[in-house]
Amino acid sequence: MNDAQIFVGIRVLIIEDEALVSMMLEEFLEQIGCRMMGTASRLDDAIIKARSLPLDMALLDVNLAGEASFPVAEILTARDIPFIFVTGYGALSLPAEMRHIPILPKPFQMAQLVDAMRMAAY
Repeated sequence: MNDAQIFVGIRVLIIEDEALVSMMLEEFLEQIGCRMMGTASRLDDAIIKARSLPLDMALLDVNLAGEASFPVAEILTARDIPFIFVTGYGALSLPAEMRHIPILPKPFQMAQLVDAMRMAAY
């Protein structure tokens, strides 16, 4: 059993304002069997989807068109939904209370995504 198969069927939300990055994430997630529950590129849409969709995990861009996505991170945390920050910045760009959250650095490869998902899930 491929270790990425542990993610088959998990419900994922992608919050990313760069269309190419969002499409690449979606493609990678589909390859490992994840169920895409939605995408959001703006903070207001991301908040609605983070509050309402049935999710097992989320991938969260830190900067959504100039707006920090930390309100979404707080919603996911309150719902006990693991998530990964997808960012070109580093852990120091995160609030201190969120620096334990796994980071998928841009640019990334599929193996890095799987590793970050494993860290977030366990």
